[in-house]
Amino acid sequence: MALPRPNDLPDVLSARWGNVNDRLSAAPALLAALSGHAGAADSAARVLIVSEFVLRTLLRYPEQFVRRLEQNEWFAPLDPDALRDRLTFSAAESEAQVLRALRMARQLELARIAWRDLTGDADLAESLADLSAVAECCIEAAMRYAMELLTVRYGQPSDQQGEFVNPVVLGMGKLGGGELNFSSDVDLIFLYEAPGTTNGDRPLDNGNFFIKLGQRVIRLLDATTPDGTVYRVDTRLRPFGSAGPLAVSFPALEAYLIQHGRDWERYAYIKAKPVSAARTYQTELFEQILAPFVYRRYLDYGVFASLRDMKGLIAQEVARKDMSENIKLGPGGIREIEFIVQSFQLVRGGQDVTLRGRQLLDVLSRLANRGCLSPAAANELADAYRFLRTVENRLQALDDQQTHELPDDPEPRARLAMAMGCDDWSDLAAQLGRWRTLVEGHFAELVFKGAQPAGDAAAADNPLRALWESGLEADPGPLLAALGIAHGQAVVEQLRRLRHGGLYQRMDEPSRARLDHFIPRLVQQLVGQSAPEVTLARLLPLIEAVGRRSAYLALLIENPAALQRLVNLAERSDFLPAQIVESPMLLDELLDPRIFEQPPSRASLEGDFAQLLAGEPAGDTERLLEAMQRFQRMAVFRIAVADLAGALPLMKVSDRLTDTAELVLEFALATARRELTERYGTPLCGDPAAPVAAEFCIIAYGKLAGLELGYGSDLDLVFLHHGTGTLSETDGAQPLDNQRFFARLTQRLLHFLTIQTRSGRLYEVDTRLRPSGRSGLMVASLDAFAVYQRRDAWTWEHQALLRSRSVAGDAGLRALFEQERREVLCHHVKREQLAEDVRAMRARMRRELSKGGADRFDIKQDAGGLADLEFLVDYWVLRSAGDWPELVTYPDNVRQLEALERVGLITSALASELRAIYLAFRRRLHELALAGGGRVVEASEFRVERDRVRAVWERVLGE
Repeated sequence: MALPRPNDLPDVLSARWGNVNDRLSAAPALLAALSGHAGAADSAARVLIVSEFVLRTLLRYPEQFVRRLEQNEWFAPLDPDALRDRLTFSAAESEAQVLRALRMARQLELARIAWRDLTGDADLAESLADLSAVAECCIEAAMRYAMELLTVRYGQPSDQQGEFVNPVVLGMGKLGGGELNFSSDVDLIFLYEAPGTTNGDRPLDNGNFFIKLGQRVIRLLDATTPDGTVYRVDTRLRPFGSAGPLAVSFPALEAYLIQHGRDWERYAYIKAKPVSAARTYQTELFEQILAPFVYRRYLDYGVFASLRDMKGLIAQEVARKDMSENIKLGPGGIREIEFIVQSFQLVRGGQDVTLRGRQLLDVLSRLANRGCLSPAAANELADAYRFLRTVENRLQALDDQQTHELPDDPEPRARLAMAMGCDDWSDLAAQLGRWRTLVEGHFAELVFKGAQPAGDAAAADNPLRALWESGLEADPGPLLAALGIAHGQAVVEQLRRLRHGGLYQRMDEPSRARLDHFIPRLVQQLVGQSAPEVTLARLLPLIEAVGRRSAYLALLIENPAALQRLVNLAERSDFLPAQIVESPMLLDELLDPRIFEQPPSRASLEGDFAQLLAGEPAGDTERLLEAMQRFQRMAVFRIAVADLAGALPLMKVSDRLTDTAELVLEFALATARRELTERYGTPLCGDPAAPVAAEFCIIAYGKLAGLELGYGSDLDLVFLHHGTGTLSETDGAQPLDNQRFFARLTQRLLHFLTIQTRSGRLYEVDTRLRPSGRSGLMVASLDAFAVYQRRDAWTWEHQALLRSRSVAGDAGLRALFEQERREVLCHHVKREQLAEDVRAMRARMRRELSKGGADRFDIKQDAGGLADLEFLVDYWVLRSAGDWPELVTYPDNVRQLEALERVGLITSALASELRAIYLAFRRRLHELALAGGGRVVEASEFRVERDRVRAVWERVLGE
């Protein structure tokens, strides 16, 4: 009896086929089982020709294999729970029994995994996951057995309060990522929760106890016996490496990472995962200790320089050992793909928690979704990774050797080609060459683009850099003239002030080196500009702001396109560089060219906000507010960029700025409300026997209400609450009456919106439009608000109410407010004195607020300007709302003009003319805001428009 010879077996493997048959013939029961099982017979010949390890395992453990084959377990996916059950040992069992059981289990499971992989019954993802799960089960079993033995001898390890102290084993590298190689080492770090002692008759310091535990676990896994080893264990990734203690406490690990952690360790800890039975420490270990070390809260583009250094050292080692055929470390190998993915994780994972994954392929797809990589690049790298990892696994499955070197001899080459389904070795080599060339190209583009190749503008021998490093003492005129920089002397004077200023003197050496690298690149970008000294003047405050955290300079060095975009923005706008000065994290936005081409929408803003909030602890108000502030800065910046690029029309700019403010208000209100209800309970009203929740809402006035928000606009807000019945207090352990609850809610909300941070306030908030102004309550009941508006409000307050809208809070109260607004505007305006009041208020505003003059025009406040036009619309609407209620439906000027036209109160020609003038005024104000603020222009601007508005004013309202 023999297995059938594969039809396509190459001649070079004939001897191997004979060897397989001879050895199976010496094990008739095994051969009979293989031949008699339909599933095994079809694939056994190919698997056993390819894998000496599978053949050797079946010959070593034939009874166990046959039993699992007969029970249909051999071809089934791994069942980790069943494996854990088989690897449950008691202290009564001898170490020799445990050693043999672990080794037999590992070899049988890996032989089964190799069989399913080679036959295509399992894809790469399943094979890697199963290999990792087998290792975890073996480590857990060794931990449990060793822990039981040591506890019998020394007692349970306890902390100072007498609580049990758990061991935690971190799996690093591919084990932590669930991507273990077929014949990989396992990289482990042994940890324990806290210092203390054991509670037995022979007490032992916890540190010594867990060191003994680690030593015993390593012996159980790593010792070589007649059955081989389970896994080679590498513990050199622990704090201080081989010189450090084998086991360390959580506090000791944290102290080490803070004081001594290095960049390469940040890469290592990306994939760290508890693989022992005690897996309940994700929050404490990762959120409090590992995540702050691995993921910086700023954009850490400095990691690319560290990566290049590490890659250089690896390249030297590869060259020294002639490892060009190493599919892991060689050019275009697996390590380069890992470096690409992990580098982006380190750079951006501090702010984008979706990138904090352990599995490479999963993170790679997220990088494409987040715009870090193009979808095409991500797909190519993913396909290359799958191919190279498949080759790696099947190479190691040949004989269970931890190797990444492609074989030299014809027979193993033929076996590997057969394992990969290739016609022959040349076919496999050609495919490998294509994939490695592709990987090498992506790696060079993404990782080395910020380096200093020969001839680069920032190379050490570049004249610009030499001039900068010399202190700009030599006459730079000829050089700048040769570069084509206009106003070169002014540029040089600004650079000299930077070079000799306090910032440069205070910088540490790495930061100074980055600035030395950066400045020549920046100067190159000024070539061809008509006013480079203006651009540079706008950028110098930014350089001084980010120079203290030079990782932002690294971002611009590593991303020349982002630097070019920054300089282009500074050439056209003072507003955007000023925003970056306040929030340097906005530099990250310049990495994505889509912000210049794809304007934000309400939906995209909501998605970005949700993404920022996703990684923050739900109950950590400070962290949540930081995320809210980041979102607001990011959103306004993206809107301004799209505005400057012409990708957003004026009305949409205001819509998006309004959307941003509304999202911030909704979130701030929800956060403040959660805080207060946790402390005081929910405010209730109505009948005590059947209470209902009292309601609260935010009313916007002015530009926010009218969807006309501009850059830097204040938020005019009024706060209302509502509840009826005899009950009027919260239901918590510390009850408050509702008025006090809502007053505190309002105060907390205002604090969130106006708190002074390093990047300034989110918004300036004006609450003077509440009933009775500054002398009134900060938050009023709807009933009190209605009474005031109907009986006591001035005409200017009704004008303000016309431009009001509910923007956040409880839906029921928001609807009631809109009803009351309509009622007041339609039936309670003092129309008999309306014209006089409007004229008087406008005259006062011109006197007190105008910043114009004989040769200057204040677009907003001067006669014929924006405010005149708005007051005209106010007058027309308020005068006629009783007869035409639809006039007050919307709070903005444009739609009110459309409504006035629709009901016939003004002609279509006049409505179109005033609408065009209104939008022209607003567009110019936007331009001024982007250029640095202000609202005053030369008197020659808008002369025709001003005259037309004044003529309409005089006709309608007189002087």
